[in-house]
Amino acid sequence: MKYSKLVVLILFIFIANSIKAQTRKPKVTADKVCAYIIKLGIEHPEIVLKQSVLETGWYNSKFLMSKNNLFGFRYKGKYLRFETWKKSVEYYKRWQKRHYTDPNEDYYAFLLRIKYANGETYNDHLRKLILTNTCITN
Repeated sequence: MKYSKLVVLILFIFIANSIKAQTRKPKVTADKVCAYIIKLGIEHPEIVLKQSVLETGWYNSKFLMSKNNLFGFRYKGKYLRFETWKKSVEYYKRWQKRHYTDPNEDYYAFLLRIKYANGETYNDHLRKLILTNTCITN
């Protein structure tokens, strides 16, 4: 009798873990984000991809990823929440179109000018970030 209860318990755990695995969000990767950035026609895709990597710590930030906010966008001091990570990339596209109006302006200079992040160190970090195994490589 104890043996059958143990088998039922193990079977229950196995089924519960299978259901949990099926309901997990698919892992966001630089390759997926890169492909979507390019699909949307976002200007300077290599820099924008680096921004998403830097802001989220290679998509491991529990805080930003729980909000599907790949770029750390805020409104009135609060981080925005997006339905999916793709929606945050779409938001970036609209944001870029609204703010990046001079295609001749260096994109790093643009980010600094509009105070996208705190100072020149942000751009330094972006420049030094090396992307490998993505659709854009340095």
